[in-house]
Amino acid sequence: MAGLEGSLEDLPFLELLEFLAGSRRTGVIELSGASPGIVVLHEGMLTLALSENGPTLQQVFIGSGIVSSDGWWEATNTGNRSSSLAEAVLEAGAPASQVERVLREQIIGAVFELMLPSKDAFAFTPGATHLLGHRFLFDPDDVVREAQRRVAAWKVIADSIPSTSLVVVPVRYLPGDSVTINSTDWTVLALLDGQRSIADIIRELGMSAFAVCNVLHQLRTAGIVEPRG
Repeated sequence: MAGLEGSLEDLPFLELLEFLAGSRRTGVIELSGASPGIVVLHEGMLTLALSENGPTLQQVFIGSGIVSSDGWWEATNTGNRSSSLAEAVLEAGAPASQVERVLREQIIGAVFELMLPSKDAFAFTPGATHLLGHRFLFDPDDVVREAQRRVAAWKVIADSIPSTSLVVVPVRYLPGDSVTINSTDWTVLALLDGQRSIADIIRELGMSAFAVCNVLHQLRTAGIVEPRG
């Protein structure tokens, strides 16, 4: 099959993805323009999606605790030999359930960003692969449904977290005698040092912009954090 090129203005991202997934294509979509990114498919299923506005795969794996910095380089070296970074990470001891969960969240977050109206150019290279491999496969319909749900939720989140350039800090006094937060909340809260912006936290944790901003929205609504100054 020959490659496919065009503009998202003529063929929106979701329609492009639906066409390629429906015809069970294997290859890589490269997006260039205001919101660059890549989407990797294996026989119509998603294996990876990355947006330049979000974390890199290295930041995702290290920030989520799947591998250490040294472990990342060891895994990439092994992955280069075996053509599967995912398998290398699993062989190094990472739980498959954790890798699957982290990759699913990353793919949904990237699709959420890439599906917004755009005039960016796209190029689909059939047969192309990614070092990650295709150990983990994700249903495009499931990913798109969750991404669309986040578009609606983002409108509410943006009211309290209008920009990732914002610096958010814990409040000095809690609104009540005690608060209860979960482990994800604490992961974000622990990095609020008055210096890091939300964008810095996204990169450091390897989480999607939606995930981090959603946590900060909930914490701000509960009166636990506030914008600096």
